Amino acid sequence: MRVSVWVAVVCPGTSRVLLAKRGPTTRNAGRWNFFGGGIDDGEHPEQTALRELGEEAGIHSCRDDLIYLGECASASKRNLLFVVTAEAEFEPIINHESQDWCWIAISDLLSVRRLHGPTQKLSPLVRRWVATLPPAPPEPELPPFSRWEWLKRQVGRHWPV
Repeated sequence: MRVSVWVAVVCPGTSRVLLAKRGPTTRNAGRWNFFGGGIDDGEHPEQTALRELGEEAGIHSCRDDLIYLGECASASKRNLLFVVTAEAEFEPIINHESQDWCWIAISDLLSVRRLHGPTQKLSPLVRRWVATLPPAPPEPELPPFSRWEWLKRQVGRHWPV
């Protein structure tokens, strides 16, 4: 049985996941998916996850960044899923295997047209995992300030106190 490793890059602060659109000369061209691929001979699944992230998205992580979420299997293939979190959304450096990328709300993941099969089957694992995370802290509110404070801010540091 063939084994593939997939990595979902999740930004918990925005509840969005990074997807790549397969390039026109690749298998499953035009399909949106997580980053990943097959395990090379002698490679551990975690090594595959890190290698694929680096090759396909320009993301250089370490083993401690990987969170194993589970797997799904078909008659001929076993798909393992890891997640890596990002503090903020960013622009990945995609390679020739992808023609586009996007950040998408995790709640909208299964509504994506042309979602790659393993990504579709593994998406519920990502949704369940995100649901276990504590909510993001609210943005701090700035305290109201007086006209006097406003004027001092406008003038800057040169204001005699």
